[in-house]
Amino acid sequence: MRIAILADIHGNLPALEAVLVDLAGQQPDAVYLAGDQINRCPWNDEVMDLLATLGWPAIAGNHEYVISRINTPDNFPPFTNRQRFPGLWWTQERMRPDHLAAMRALPGELQLDFGLAPPLRLIHGIPGNPFVGLMESASDSHLAGLLREVDEPVVLCGHTHRPMVRTVEHWQIFNGGSVGAPYNGDPRAHYLLLDVVHGRWWPTLRQVDYDRDQVATAFVTSGFLADVGPLAELDLRTILTGEPWSSDFGHWMRVQPPALQQNVEAALPLYLQTHGPGRWAFDVV
Repeated sequence: MRIAILADIHGNLPALEAVLVDLAGQQPDAVYLAGDQINRCPWNDEVMDLLATLGWPAIAGNHEYVISRINTPDNFPPFTNRQRFPGLWWTQERMRPDHLAAMRALPGELQLDFGLAPPLRLIHGIPGNPFVGLMESASDSHLAGLLREVDEPVVLCGHTHRPMVRTVEHWQIFNGGSVGAPYNGDPRAHYLLLDVVHGRWWPTLRQVDYDRDQVATAFVTSGFLADVGPLAELDLRTILTGEPWSSDFGHWMRVQPPALQQNVEAALPLYLQTHGPGRWAFDVV
């Protein structure tokens, strides 16, 4: 028995296509999507179309949760602020209504049991919350507290964009990293394979190279870079370098004065003066 877990594709069609080629050689029995299939790259409808033809079971990440609610009565702060989150609004306004409806219908978690090895819980971030991740830098006691309601001994997650294989108390935690926008310094597309070996799940972290120049070109030709501006520049920098520019800037912005939060053009140069690789705004991003 072999399964594959793909997380955090983020609308990066060339990265997804490269992973599909690799998967053809790995021949998993099943593939699951761990959320954040869309946003931060311009191919959101194309990624959703391709995934629909494959029919893989999926859960919602925080990006599906937010984007499917923008421009509806269910939107909520701070994502009602278009000026602060132009990329989210750009994506929502260009995605087809059928894809937005499909994202609203996605479950937040899946429980998997194949009968050949311990059952698994598929989540995006932490149980019940796709906006917070299971971080490799967190203590065992902190992670155990987050997982205390999880009965399954194997937890599959995403959100952090960083591969992780870790055992905490009686839980095994597996994160294959991000297909479309890694944060671990390796810009290749990452995903997870799990094999049943002697009644247990054995992880393999896969990395697949692809042409990232296609992404840079599409940022321009789609209008994403021009329309979204500095935040799209950070998204592209993240994809090209495998470093967490996008999320780290977001963390930094949350603690800035309200006036600066409303002015991304002014905020970004201040951020770049003091933050970057080896000097991120937060120790955990």
